[in-house]
Amino acid sequence: MIPAGYLLKRTTPPPGWLRTKDTKVGEVCSVSACVNDDVVDLLNCCQFNKFGLANSKDLLLNLAKEASIDLKGTSLFFYEIYEQELDSDGWNFDPQRWQSLTLSDASSVEDDVSPPEHTDRETKLGYDVVAYRDFPDHSPLSCNSVATELKTNRYCLFDDFDQAKDAVDSGKFGGGCEEGFYRIMSVHRLDGWQA
Repeated sequence: MIPAGYLLKRTTPPPGWLRTKDTKVGEVCSVSACVNDDVVDLLNCCQFNKFGLANSKDLLLNLAKEASIDLKGTSLFFYEIYEQELDSDGWNFDPQRWQSLTLSDASSVEDDVSPPEHTDRETKLGYDVVAYRDFPDHSPLSCNSVATELKTNRYCLFDDFDQAKDAVDSGKFGGGCEEGFYRIMSVHRLDGWQA
C-alpha cells in the first residue's frame, strides 16, 4: 500500500438500500462521494493529485477556510492504495489481469502525499474497493449496495485486505456494478484533529 492522500467528509448512517437485517453498517465511510459527500470539492479547485485526492490535510483545511465552509460534523480521512488495479466493465472480473496502477493525466499536481504525522491519532477503519476513472468515482459496497450481500464492518468496509481482494477476484462486484479500474484502498480516520 502506498500513501494516496486525504479527503474531508461528512459521513452518514446507511441509506435505505443498505439497511437489511443482515447488514451491520452503522456509518458509511466510503472513499467515493456517492453516499458521503466530500466537503471540499477538489475537482473544482483543481487541487487533486493523480489519485484524485489532496496531498495534505493542510491543503484541505486551507481550501475549506478560503471557501468559508463550516467544518462542524466533518471527518478527516487519510487513504493508502494498493499498487495494482483491475480494469473491469462492471460485469466481468479476471483475477489474472491485475496490473500496475495507471495514474490520472487529468491532474497537473504531482503526488507528494504527506502521511499523517506521528502526533496524529488515526484509526484504520478498513478497506474499500473503489471503481476509478480519473477519480474515486464509486464505492460499490455502498453505492451499488454490494454490502447487503457481503460481510462488511460497521463502516461499510472490509476488515482486511485479503477479504477485499478476494471479493474482487471472485467477481462479487460483477453483475453491472460500475465500469472502471478497481482499486483497493485502506481507510484511516484522523481522530482529534482541529479545524
